[in-house]
Amino acid sequence: MAAPMRICYNNVVFFVKNALKQDFGKFTPSFIIYPSITSYNKRRISTKNYDSHRYCLEAVRKYDYENYLCTLLLSEPVKSAAIAIRAFNVEIAQVRDSVSTSSIGQMRMIFWKEALDKTFAGNPPEHPITQELAKHINRVKLSKSWFQRLINSREIILNDKPFVSVKDLENYCDQAVASVFYLILQASGISDMNCDHAANHIGKSQGICNFLRGIPFNASKGRLFLPLEIMSKYKISQEQLFRPEQKKNLQDGIFELSTLAHQHLQLGRKLSSDLPKQAKHVFLPAVAAEVYLNSLQQTDFDVFHPKNQRRNNLLPVQLWIHKIRNKY
Repeated sequence: MAAPMRICYNNVVFFVKNALKQDFGKFTPSFIIYPSITSYNKRRISTKNYDSHRYCLEAVRKYDYENYLCTLLLSEPVKSAAIAIRAFNVEIAQVRDSVSTSSIGQMRMIFWKEALDKTFAGNPPEHPITQELAKHINRVKLSKSWFQRLINSREIILNDKPFVSVKDLENYCDQAVASVFYLILQASGISDMNCDHAANHIGKSQGICNFLRGIPFNASKGRLFLPLEIMSKYKISQEQLFRPEQKKNLQDGIFELSTLAHQHLQLGRKLSSDLPKQAKHVFLPAVAAEVYLNSLQQTDFDVFHPKNQRRNNLLPVQLWIHKIRNKY
């Protein structure tokens, strides 16, 4: 009895120590449309003294904090593959924010498309992310199409145009977020229709949450991404985004999108009883999505409220409890 207790204790200590390496200051939105608020030159992680896995781990830890915590709770070798997949997504997600024009961003996307082709052809470029991906592509069958969907999703928003409808936003979230879940499920050796359905719903829920979380950041850059359908329905003007003191109509629109995210979360969780245990661990990001939706509700759906822009210091504990209970 003592040995299992000691193993469990050591696992908790390892997880918490890794989590507490973070800077728990103001939350920097991660994995949203434009997740980084630092310049391209400043955000680059030095490759000095880093192997490819360490580079990927550091990229996810620094720019995709919540998903980093969730990935730490996966078992090896799935955890290493998930880190590589999420590092690739982090790199793609930050392209638009790291360039001055959409044309330069398009050139970056072309580079990553070619890098992806070479990686799957067995000749990965000398980049830590592609080098790390190559290791796992050789070990498990990861679909190139899911990586291509990640790139295509980020190309859609290079021109800074808002989504036309809520459906367009959902489709974006399916490509940009659910595709990551599909890849991690493949890395886990899981091929199951119920898992795919859960990935679709959880991905859309997390994607919408990240989109809502990114509204203040995008507004500060003069970017408008709220679906035109929502803006027309609730008579939301651009001033209400760029001048948040005039925000009553905006909160009504945020309420509708939050409700949609919650519906997808519930649909994803309804499938829980039909999923294998390992798949439930893949969907732990649902916990962070629920925490954010609850925070929005407590602040009357005010995305500009400081509470909704800070990291949740209790998230490591909440994730660990959900893993122990085999829930997401």
